[in-house]
Amino acid sequence: MRTQFRLIVSLAVFALLLVACATPTAAPTEAPQVQPVATEEPAAPAEAVTIRMLVRPDEGGNVAKYAEQFKQETGINVAVDFVGWAEIHDKTVTTLASGGGGYDIVFIPNANAFEFASGGWFEPIDDMIPAAERDLWLAAVVDMYTHEGSLIAMPWYSGGAHFVYNSEILEKAGVSPEEVVTWDDFMAACQKIKETSAAEFCFSPSAKYPGNFYYNFGSMVRSQGETFFDAEGNPTFQNGQAALNVMEMYDTGIKEGYFDPAGIALDDYETLIAFGTGKTAFMINSTWSATQANRNAELSAVTGKAGYILIPGAGEVRSGGYIYAGGLGLLKTSEHKAEAKQFLTYLTSEEAQKHHAMEGGNLPTRVALFTDAEIAAAWPGFETLAAQLPYGEFPPKFLWFEEWRRSAASAVQDVMGGRKDPQAAIDWLVEETNRLKAQ
Repeated sequence: MRTQFRLIVSLAVFALLLVACATPTAAPTEAPQVQPVATEEPAAPAEAVTIRMLVRPDEGGNVAKYAEQFKQETGINVAVDFVGWAEIHDKTVTTLASGGGGYDIVFIPNANAFEFASGGWFEPIDDMIPAAERDLWLAAVVDMYTHEGSLIAMPWYSGGAHFVYNSEILEKAGVSPEEVVTWDDFMAACQKIKETSAAEFCFSPSAKYPGNFYYNFGSMVRSQGETFFDAEGNPTFQNGQAALNVMEMYDTGIKEGYFDPAGIALDDYETLIAFGTGKTAFMINSTWSATQANRNAELSAVTGKAGYILIPGAGEVRSGGYIYAGGLGLLKTSEHKAEAKQFLTYLTSEEAQKHHAMEGGNLPTRVALFTDAEIAAAWPGFETLAAQLPYGEFPPKFLWFEEWRRSAASAVQDVMGGRKDPQAAIDWLVEETNRLKAQ
């Protein structure tokens, strides 16, 4: 082989010498004419796809983090409009009714799932959670976002109403949190807190819409084993004792100085702030607010002092309350459905939901994450918060439910403000229910 190589090299060198020694027969008198080569105009770079999203405030920076990470990995932009809880329902309805507003993804709170789905605006996305994978997700949440047999939103997070106490205040008042099992126990604890001046107030109701139903009146009634409507939407709460009992608790709580009268104009976020200042001993609030009270020093001065127990019950009913979920729907008018589906999968992945739980204080919708050690370690009292959810249920699916929630808040405010007695408030709310149902 070496001999062959040397032979090849020798021949190559010999050929180069012949070329170098050759004498040209004639020198060129002018430059050679070069024919131009036809070329095409360079193609313009493809414009990057931007998907647009309408969603409620970004708890824990979950959306921002994963939108940016998604862009880095895929090159797809995600433009997000955040709208506060008090305005997002009306903003969403206006957007949907006007043709989608150019959005691809729209947030669907469970309270409005039936209302939004009934408009036919959302693309069925059953392929994103095929039947073989349904058991990986919370069944109740998947069912909530299934409308007429089709999944209309990816389950993003879950949560519910929780009962929170200030351990320092209860210790000062001589109240053991384990003794607060019923609402009668709760009112007895409020009396002790007042008598010992352990806190300015025992409790502040979230009487302002939209927090009232989930984190005040609604869960307080449901925890006593009663509901508000029958399957057709007829009012039933006037036939039992729970709704009247709760209205009487407001009346007594205000008159005896147990409850903060300012709660008449406070929503759930504002009652979190009041609890976080040490003004109140107890709080009913969302999963997010419950966790923030214990670990977010920017919102709470009682971090490390907030404890959790089940929402009190009545008689043989141990507890109850309303649970919630957040879903992300794909609009039929989206011009980038494939890319939007990619982002929906990305934002509801185990990694993203884990971040949402640990940084945003929201419970996941993927079953495996409820036993995740890192989430449990990041949440003091995670076990109690998670234990509350099986006692809860989603609110009813009526087109007029959102307006009814506003009416329910007005009824509570009328009792707290002394404008109606408890029975009159119940009677008025029954009339409102019948009026809304008949519309």
